Amino acid sequence: MRIVAAVAVLALGGAWWFSAVGEEPTVRGPEAGTVRTADTPNVERPSTPQEATQQSGTPLPPIPGTTVDAVAADWAKLWKTPPQPSTRGYDTTAALPGTGYRTRFVALRSPAGDGTELATLFCLTRDQRLVRDQRLVRAVVDSCLAPALRDGEKSTLSTWLTEQDYSRDVYATRELPRFVVELVSRDDAFQVKLASKGRTAGPGAVPAAGTSATG
Repeated sequence: MRIVAAVAVLALGGAWWFSAVGEEPTVRGPEAGTVRTADTPNVERPSTPQEATQQSGTPLPPIPGTTVDAVAADWAKLWKTPPQPSTRGYDTTAALPGTGYRTRFVALRSPAGDGTELATLFCLTRDQRLVRDQRLVRAVVDSCLAPALRDGEKSTLSTWLTEQDYSRDVYATRELPRFVVELVSRDDAFQVKLASKGRTAGPGAVPAAGTSATG
């Protein structure tokens, strides 16, 4: 008991929750009052779409000017594995072009409007061999994020992702005019998520402003 208690104390303040399953992952930084022990898993059960709507109060609105099917069509040209349709969009796992890393790429529709526009896109790379370098950033941006990006966004994201300090765990957000970017880098995982603006609480919440990082 004393050993377990000691481990819990050492872990206090460094708790990270990282969801890598389910259609809409929840990624957030350290939570006050959360104690992590050696037996605490790294994966949290994600919110269902219904739970996410209840927590946020309203469905996640679309990212202006981007449809899910257009993103999927571009993905089909970039990946050797065609995007696989899911209940709310597309959800596929394949080798990330240019790296060979196993990567999950997902595009989800917004229930608002005509139901064709993109609400969330994320690229989740998990591999024991993962090296966070310019090659990884370029591959994620060019092969996964690019179909959803517009003028100037690609350059902005590439620079921002490259400038992060990957010698430590990273949780960072960056607010752009059309969407919010969330970055999580930890252990064997590297995830970049684009989420539309509109929520103020719960999964997909938009930060107040600017950029924040926790390590």
